[in-house]
Amino acid sequence: MKTTKLHVAIFLFIACFAWQTNYAQESPVYTVTTWKVTIPENGSNAELNTLLKEFQQKVVIPNNKVVSERVLRHLSGTDSRDLTFITEYANWNDIDEAATIQGELMEKAWPDEASQKEFFKKFNKYFLMHSDEIYTGMPEMNKN
Repeated sequence: MKTTKLHVAIFLFIACFAWQTNYAQESPVYTVTTWKVTIPENGSNAELNTLLKEFQQKVVIPNNKVVSERVLRHLSGTDSRDLTFITEYANWNDIDEAATIQGELMEKAWPDEASQKEFFKKFNKYFLMHSDEIYTGMPEMNKN
């Protein structure tokens, strides 16, 4: 009896995992990155926005594996430092492919080490830490 229960439990676990993996492969997949923003004495909101727009124009928009991206700035609550990026991909595999393309686009945008260091030195001074999550879409629950 114990063996049968164990086999049933293992089967259910595998079935659930297989369903979730298949579901994620066929549905849109989203990465959610939340940064904790600080405005240092040698910085400004205007400079941060300029840097974010430059990165978006040179790296995010030309990346054909990124279906869409939303950028959200914390509006109300206890911690107003959050800056959240929600990036949509057609499927799980496109996340890795988008990362490869992103690297290529970054090299094209800032072709030499000096320009890369200059841009990312300015860019990184605004961010204290971040978190990353990956979600799968549930299209049947969308409001269109």
